[in-house]
Amino acid sequence: MGIFSKQRTDGVTYDGQGEERVGFIDNVFYNLEKGLLLKRHPYDNLSTNAKVTVQEGQEMVFLSEGMFSDVFTPGPHTISTNNVPFLQRIMQIPFGNQSAFKTTLFVVSTTRQRLAGDQGGWGVGLTVKDFTFGDTGVVIKVGAYGSYEFRIIDSIAFIKEYSGTQHEIWLDDFTREFTSAVAQKVKPFISQYFSNERISITEGNNYLGDISDFVRRELNKYYADYGIELTKFDVEGLNPDEDDPQYQRIIAAQTAGSEMDIESSALARKRQREGYNYQQERQFDVMQTAAGNEGGAGQMMGAGMGLGMGFGMGGMFGQQMGGIAQQAMQAQPVYQQAPPPMPAPLQLYVYLNNQQAGPYDMAALQQMVQHGVLTPQTLVWKAGMPQWAAANTVPELTPLFAPTPPPMPPTPPMPPTPPTA
Repeated sequence: MGIFSKQRTDGVTYDGQGEERVGFIDNVFYNLEKGLLLKRHPYDNLSTNAKVTVQEGQEMVFLSEGMFSDVFTPGPHTISTNNVPFLQRIMQIPFGNQSAFKTTLFVVSTTRQRLAGDQGGWGVGLTVKDFTFGDTGVVIKVGAYGSYEFRIIDSIAFIKEYSGTQHEIWLDDFTREFTSAVAQKVKPFISQYFSNERISITEGNNYLGDISDFVRRELNKYYADYGIELTKFDVEGLNPDEDDPQYQRIIAAQTAGSEMDIESSALARKRQREGYNYQQERQFDVMQTAAGNEGGAGQMMGAGMGLGMGFGMGGMFGQQMGGIAQQAMQAQPVYQQAPPPMPAPLQLYVYLNNQQAGPYDMAALQQMVQHGVLTPQTLVWKAGMPQWAAANTVPELTPLFAPTPPPMPPTPPMPPTPPTA
């Protein structure tokens, strides 16, 4: 008969001398019930040469005199001195190979535990650092949630570090305690990922797969000591606290930066479609301003503008503008000294959200400073610079970060004129 009978499940060990046990040789065979992770053998006096059959997805662990002696994997086994060396010490007991000996036997499930619903779900509140505004970062409050699956990979470690001498470990009871422990360990690992990769919290849900893999690897380093492996661990969502002032500041800055990026991209596409570049557009603006001035030069420039628009904005426009400008110069009095060339407009690239954006002119850069997108520590670059540098080290940008003086105090009222005598 099987050694696990229905009346032997009350968590007590027996010497097995009653009528329920017949014969000299025990035959050990057991199917763990669904949801049962560990079951302790109720008898403590197996006979030598006992037959042991281990099912797939299970292991059997033997202890003698309080010490672990062997682990039996799926298949048939015989308890003898050939595979359980500690029996050598008790073979002198009377009755030879049929002698009984004190032992403890555990049956352990090694199958993957696929948890359903709330049973395998976890959720925590934590803080992460966001580096949108520079290297110092700002702390954001975040909620995270997900699920996991696990299995027992080291039966001896699981018994030593978790179950001890308990007779049964049920999945429901274990996961209630284990889920709480997992949730506490998750928090520092998610925060560590954001600090390592320096991504914005607004991009976090785009990296859930990478975050999940990172956290699972770190958790398995810890739970390996308990004989447990997380076979699956998912961070299914990250929810920043929308009332957090720092989060609102990040959203405002990224929105302003996105609007400027969209506008710059639209202008670039317009220039490409009409066949001119930014420098030609600036020359066009200068000529348009000159055409609005009074005098012969203004009239000539105005005629040239109309003609240029008629011929298009490509190479023909450049030729027409060149001829018109030459005529305008001939109509003007000749000065002994030519005016200095117009300074090249400032064009700066800005490193935002881990990518290059721009180029931006001074007006756009001023707007970015006002919205908090461009800070003194933001990296920028322009033609002629050997490498990217902080914005406050570029001379042209220094005035943008100068402190604004406070308003003038009100003028005190004049004292009244004393009355005349």
